Amino acid sequence: QVSQNELDWFHQDSEAQMKKWQQEKKENRESLKALKGTAKKHSDTNERYLKTIDEKEKQYNATLNIFLETSNKFANEKGKLEELIKKSQDESQECERRAVKAEV
Repeated sequence: QVSQNELDWFHQDSEAQMKKWQQEKKENRESLKALKGTAKKHSDTNERYLKTIDEKEKQYNATLNIFLETSNKFANEKGKLEELIKKSQDESQECERRAVKAEV
């Protein structure tokens, strides 16, 4: 009878332990499912951000190219205008010299 009681206690303990493990297993599965969902959300968000970054980078490069073309165009025009100013100043100085010679 003592052995039977001990066996019953052992069965009760083992059943309690089994239920506890099954509950832990269920909780772990739910936790894993939630973590997978969170990972999926983060992955999707990361993909969206990468696409947005790529689009912004393309826009930036296009705008940069336009800026560089415009900058080069204005730099060329500035160089031409500086040459014209220099030429006009030289001509003006030459006219002043001739005027001085004419007065003398």
